[in-house]
Amino acid sequence: MKKLLFIILALILIGFVWFSFYKNKNTVVVPTLTVTAEPDVSPLPSASPKTTASEKIVSYSDSGFSPSTLTIQKGEVITFKNIGSKMMWVASAMHPTHKVYPGSDITKCGTSLQAGTFDACKGYGLGESWEFQLNESGTWKYHDHL
Repeated sequence: MKKLLFIILALILIGFVWFSFYKNKNTVVVPTLTVTAEPDVSPLPSASPKTTASEKIVSYSDSGFSPSTLTIQKGEVITFKNIGSKMMWVASAMHPTHKVYPGSDITKCGTSLQAGTFDACKGYGLGESWEFQLNESGTWKYHDHL
């Protein structure tokens, strides 16, 4: 009887350790972009050309997107750069339709309606990047479609 109780307790302990370890491995961080309204700045006369804001880059590695959250101004371009060993296909939430960002829809990929959708519509490999101009204010979730 003691042997059976010991085996049951050992199995419970093994199950608890396994669950605790693997539960955290499957945690998914959903990256988000917050797009704020354009700043209210009146143009000043200047002889020098207008400078652009700092470059906005989100890196994609084997660990996912970094930074996982980013705040940008409406109209800014964001660059998604693949620095990982896997292909990346950036797309608006929700998987698999990609319809959360206004005007986006995976069914537009490969058509004349593809331009302006928050969907790369294909995979990008190591060293490649995809750019998108965010013209809608709000908080937008996105993901790697692959």
